[in-house]
Parts: sequence; C-alpha cells; structure tokens
Amino acid sequence: MSPDATPAPAPGRWESAARQASVRRLTWAMVLTAFVVWIILATIAARWGIQALRFGSAPVPTTIERVSGVVLSRQPDGSRDASADVGTQLYEHDDVITSFGSSADLRFFDGSLVQLFPDSRLEITAARIGRFNPGPSQVSFTLMAGAIRMTVPQVEDKSFTVNVATPFGSAAFVPGDYTVRVSGAATRISVWDGRTAAAVAGETIEVSPGRKIVLGLDPSGYRIVDAMENVLTNGAFTAGFDSWEFWEEREEGRPDVSGEREIVQPAETGAPPFAARFTRTSALDTHNETGLRQVLNQDVNGARSIVLHALVKVDAASLSGGGYLGTEYPMMLRIRYRDSRGVDQVWETGFYSANAENRPVPLGEQIQQGVWTEYSVDMAQFKPPPEVIGDIEVFGAGHTFDASIADVELLVD
Repeated sequence: MSPDATPAPAPGRWESAARQASVRRLTWAMVLTAFVVWIILATIAARWGIQALRFGSAPVPTTIERVSGVVLSRQPDGSRDASADVGTQLYEHDDVITSFGSSADLRFFDGSLVQLFPDSRLEITAARIGRFNPGPSQVSFTLMAGAIRMTVPQVEDKSFTVNVATPFGSAAFVPGDYTVRVSGAATRISVWDGRTAAAVAGETIEVSPGRKIVLGLDPSGYRIVDAMENVLTNGAFTAGFDSWEFWEEREEGRPDVSGEREIVQPAETGAPPFAARFTRTSALDTHNETGLRQVLNQDVNGARSIVLHALVKVDAASLSGGGYLGTEYPMMLRIRYRDSRGVDQVWETGFYSANAENRPVPLGEQIQQGVWTEYSVDMAQFKPPPEVIGDIEVFGAGHTFDASIADVELLVD
C-alpha cells in the first residue's frame, strides 16, 4: 500500500449520512405541505367568514294583524289548512288564503303591510333578516290569485326591495303604495307612490307613480296605462253603437210606441263631439225604458277607486221628478255588480230637470234643462264595495222623454 493513499469510509457510516439527509428533506416537505394546507384552510375559512358576514340570514315570521271572515293558512306540505287568526305567524313557503267576503292584513318584519282581499291566495317565498348586516335581508312572496294593496315603508339603511311574483310576471318594489291584482289572464300593478321595476321578456321596465303595468300571457305584449284605467269601450260613442247592445222594456198589456236611440253631434257650446240620445213620445202615457248595455265582467277586487263618469243632458220629460214611484227619470245609469261579500247588487241613479208635481226622487239628481252636466261617483266607497262589475246600462225612462249622454267612463285602478 502506498503511504499517500486515504482509506475509504466504512459503508455503514456513508449509508447513515444519506439516510439523515433524506429524512431532513422529507421533514421539510411535510412541513411545507402542512403550511400550504394551513394557508388553503385559512383562506377558505376567511372567505366563509366573509360570506357569512355578507350573506348570512335567518328566517323571521310574518304576522297576521287583521282577519275578517274565513281566512286559512297552509303549510308547505299542504297536509292541512288551519284557520288563521290575528297573531298567526307565517313562515317561508306558508300560504294564506281568503275566501269570498274575507280579508286579512299581513305585516312583514321590515314593516311592509299587505292587505289581502277576498278570493286571494298568497305564498311567502322568503322573509329573512341578515344575521350580521341588513344586506342579506329579503322580503318576497307570490300572489297566485286575487288582489292586494301594499305599503312598503321607508326604513333607514334599507338595502333590499320587496319582490312580488305572479303567474304573469314579477316586480320589485321600493318604499311606496301599490295595488297588485291577478285576474283572468293578466296581472295589473298600479303605482300610487314610489316606483316598481317589472321583469318583462328579459328587460326591466320601470313604472312611475300614477301609472299601471298590465302583464299577460305574452310577456312582450305588456301595456303601461294610467293607474285609473278606463275599462269601458266606446263610451264617447265615436264609433257609433259599437260595443253596446240595444235593450228595451215596455209596460205589459198596454201597447205603445217604442223609444228611439241615435248618435248625435251636439252643436251647442261646450258640448261633447258625440252623444247617445234617447227619445220617446208616448201615445198612451205608458212606462218605457229604452237603453244601451255593455257587459264588462270586470274584476275590481281591492280597487282604491272605481269612478263612473259621464256627461248628461235632459231636454224634456212628461213626468215630474222621478215619476210616480221615483224610478222613472228621463236619463238613467244602472250598474249590476257583485260586492265583496259575494252578493249580487244593482245600483241606479237618474237625472231630471223639473219636479212641479213634487214627485219622489230617491234615486235622482236635478240638473239644469238643456245643459250638459258632469256626473261622477266612486263606487269603491260603497259599503261593501264591488268585487266584480257585471254590466252597465244607460237609458231613458218614463213616458215621454228626450235626454242624452256622452263621455261615459268607468275608471278602475
């Protein structure tokens, strides 16, 4: 052996050093992996915390404050209907149902008041309050049938709208006063104060105070009209007698001449462009009613106003006042309707120009002879108010008469 040669390390010592280096690398890898996992979990936890702070919410009850008649509540499984009383609490996906002649008031946690009218059904979709901030709070419900009046109060730092769905569309409501009616094949939303944004055919349509949006089966066929919508057709008689049907009632057993109807264009100052004139010259002084009728079957459930408006003129009448029984006036208006209790009603009024014989006039209003006079009445003030307007009649009545009517409107919110 050369004196300069270095002995090789023993095999056992070399393997021990390599093993230690490998353990150190594995240890650092495990530490690094644990750190990365901790970073990921910490990030997830932080995001979860932020989400909880931003979106965390809890369901809160909606309370029935007033009940009139038979009102039912139904739980989500639909297993049973229970009688709803003042103080009943409703939760998400509960229904409240009013029968004919019944109504109820619902108060949501944000102070929103919903007045539910007869023959209506409403489902609470969401009533939730934010756990840590008001952002996640929600008030939403579905009006499946019937009518509501809704008041949404102004609340400090309120960051959410009230959302209402119907079979024909949905809308979001800011603080204000509204009427929503689901009837037939349409939803009508009237804005009295505030504004609403309706989701229509992929667009958002805003509706301002004093206006109404009508949503139907065809989303693109929506209409925006005045909140007080005229539901009568051709009441100005510009299209002659279109949309009107003739009718006449005569005294039995005493044949006499019929009454006459004609469309005229009055020439006097301040007269309407067109009018319907009713005339008759009786040969035997027999009773007669000669008129026009328009069938409406108009749902007015929950309406704030149902205003009948017309211009009337009386030129001549052989009977004083309202005739022998106070029911014969040269110009009359008659409306048949079903009231909010489900009872059929008939409302009448008449106009006369003179009452020399002091005949009874329980239904009458005296106007100046030969002068166009404006008349209006709000049927929503009737007790109980109408729920459905069946038809309207305009006619002359009595023995001999000559009277006219124009600009007939039935304005419904």
